[in-house]
Order: sequence, then structure tokens, then C-alpha cells
Amino acid sequence: MTVKNEGSRKPDSRSLAALLAALAFLVLFAFAGVNASTTLKETTVSTLMPLPKLFFSLSSASILLIPLSVVCMGCALVALLSRQRNVAMLFAGISFVTFGLFLFFFSREEMNSALYTPLSDALKEAGVKFKKRDVKGIAVSFQPTAFLALAAAGAAMLLSMPRLGREEERRQVRRDLLPYGYIAPHLFFFIIFFITPAVYGIYAAFTKWDLFNEPVFVGLENFKTMLLDSKNTYYQQLRNGLWNTVKFVLYSVPFCILVPLTLALALHAKSRGNKFFQAVYYFPSLLSITTVTLSWRYMFSPDYGVMNRFFGSNANWFTPPYSWIVIVVITVWWCTGSTMVIYQSALASIPQDHYEAASVDGAGAWQKFLHITLPGMRYPLMYTFVTSVVAQFNIYGQPLMITGFANREANAVLLMYIQENAVKKQVAGMSAAMALVLGLCIMAVSFFQLRLMRNNVPD
Repeated sequence: MTVKNEGSRKPDSRSLAALLAALAFLVLFAFAGVNASTTLKETTVSTLMPLPKLFFSLSSASILLIPLSVVCMGCALVALLSRQRNVAMLFAGISFVTFGLFLFFFSREEMNSALYTPLSDALKEAGVKFKKRDVKGIAVSFQPTAFLALAAAGAAMLLSMPRLGREEERRQVRRDLLPYGYIAPHLFFFIIFFITPAVYGIYAAFTKWDLFNEPVFVGLENFKTMLLDSKNTYYQQLRNGLWNTVKFVLYSVPFCILVPLTLALALHAKSRGNKFFQAVYYFPSLLSITTVTLSWRYMFSPDYGVMNRFFGSNANWFTPPYSWIVIVVITVWWCTGSTMVIYQSALASIPQDHYEAASVDGAGAWQKFLHITLPGMRYPLMYTFVTSVVAQFNIYGQPLMITGFANREANAVLLMYIQENAVKKQVAGMSAAMALVLGLCIMAVSFFQLRLMRNNVPD
């Protein structure tokens, strides 16, 4: 017997009211604003900052709660349209709590750069001469529409709440919300630490921003500079950094596939001590890239390193072309363990009967590998190929700690320039534009790989 929860499935007046409340939240948020004022040298100035503009100000941690609140209310709206009132209650509740926390924490910030910029302009227009340290604090108050938006979010949550008088209704609520309870922690951190920074990063790529003041929208100016202005430093940085990144991918990815595959095949033989060697090979993947790189840097040191003593050489491993060899060796040694485990699992899934039948037919070891092992490992090989390419495009720590910007920036990859410009030179807008270009390159390569994988899938 199938029990239906009429409170969550059947459209009624409460569902319609909850839908209107969710829409009201989004509308009120679009028209809400924050009033800011400050007094300096007996001169008081004030400004009004709309919340949607504050959304893109990137000026404080509490602002990160705004996209979470808006996204959750959007999810609640979709759930109500899908007649999933229990799910709508969950997302509307999260939106209500996060928006309330934003109002609470933001109103207690004494110095917000997004509000300081228009206030400082107003003080200058008033003829007041001052320095930033002279401004002791900014008084913040929200417009009534902000509190009405909070009330609308609360109303959407309350109106979406089901009736819990019967046992069937309580079971239906548990069935509807239990899956979201499992994914809630991951979803929360995914939105806060991935979706939100990605949206802000894309927006920052079209701004002039120094990480401290409010970003100024400049459109495609950053992209014109680094893609078309050959006399500009950022043009040279993009070309050199992206080319070095591509070279590293070409150098390292084949070894990141072949070395783990060779080790997995050797361990699959079930020889004595294979568990010990499996643990030894996997151990480097548990270490941080800083620990791994510094350890290998000591070993390759021209003055006291083990490698020169072992080979009886005086080579400087930190200059081209040896520096690329060192960086590739470090990367392969660090990445081998996790990829090897995937290949071991794939080898274990291949039926032993196939090898026995091939032996009866007179197939040799090489023929078995080509016609049984490789086809049986097709999907793990494709998966690790795609993930290895994406991972190596994000190379940063190894070249930074091995050579840095030495050797005329011969090993400087694009992420090094991005970090250098954003943190040290405080040109965050240009850095975001470079990061966006790198992301688009990774997406293009991944799309090509996935299409290639799809075309190779048998019918």
C-alpha cells in the first residue's frame, strides 16, 4: 500500500503562499540596501549600498552568506514548483538562517571596504582632508526591505512546514529529508568553498581590484591587456606561464600513467612481500607536496645532494633542462600511489578465466597484456588520464620550491604568476583573469578527452 503525504504532494493554498513568500524574498533582496555613515572632523556623511551590489563587493567574510542564502531560496522555489514542500521547508530554513546571520554579523563590522570607498569619496567632496586610519568606524543600518526579506524567508519556511499529526506524515517527512541530511555537509561546503569562490573569481576577472578596496568593473580590459598587448608584462607572463604549464603536462602525464601501471602489474603477480611494497609505493601520496618537494630538493642539491654523489656528477639540477627532470620526478613519485591503487582494483576485476583461455590458445604475456589487460582496464585508464591532465595543469608547489622565478623564469608556471600578481603585487583582477584563462584551457582539454572517451565506447 502506497501512502501519499497530501501536505507535501498536493498543491494547496499553503504551498501557493509559500511560493509567493519565496518570490517575495528574492524581490525584496533585489531592492534592499544598507545605510552607512561616519563622522570625521564634525562632518557626517552617509551612503546607501544596495544588497545586490554588496553581493559583488568581495569585502568581508559575512558577505559569503548572501549567495548561500539566495541559492537556497532558489532551491526552495524549485522544490515548491515541483510540489516538494518538505524539501522546500529545508532550503527555505537554511536561507532564513544564513540571511539572518548575514544581517547580524555585517551590522557589527566597524570598517568595511565596500562601504568605506563611497564614504571616503563623500568626505573628499565635502572638503575633508583625512587618511584611512582617521576613520575609526562606520555605522551600519539596514533598510526595512532587508528585514522584510528576512521575514519573507521565515514565512516561506513556516508555510512549507508539513502537518505532523499522523504517523504517515512524519514518515513522509523523514523519507523526503533523509537524503538531504546525508548530503547536507558536503553541499554546504561545496557551495561555500567552491561555487561561491568560483562565481566571485569569474566576476573579479572583469574588475580592477587590489584585494583591499572595492573592485571596479572594467569589462574585458584585463583580457585585452594580457591577450593582445604584446608590450605588456602580463602578456609575457601569460604566454610564458601557460607554455611552461603545457610543457609540464606533456612531460609528466605519460609517466603518471605508465609508472603506476607497471607497479600495479608487478604487484598483481602476488609475489612474496607484495603488500609491503604496495604500502611503500602508496606512502608518498599521503605526504604534502611541500614535504615531498623539500625532501627531493635536498637530494638533488648541487652542493650536498645524494644524486650528484651517487652519479659522480657536478650537474646543477636546478637549471634547465635538468630542472624539468627534477620536477617531473617529484610529481611522479608523489602521484604514483593513488593511481596505482586504482589500477590494482581494475586488474583484480578482470576474470582469470580470460588469461587461462588465452594461455590454452598459445598467447604470450605481451599478447595477453594487449588483448586482455588493456581492454579490461580501459575505463580506469581513461579516468586516470583525464584526472592526471587536470591535476598537472594545476602545477604550482614543485616549480615554486625548486626554482621559483630563477633561470629567467624558465620553470615559472601560470599559477605562480597568478599568486605573485594577486598576493604580492595586489593585482587581483588580472590574476583572476589569468586563472579564468587557465580554467578555460583545462575545460577545453577535458572536453576533448571526454569526447574521445565517448567515441571509443563500444555500442
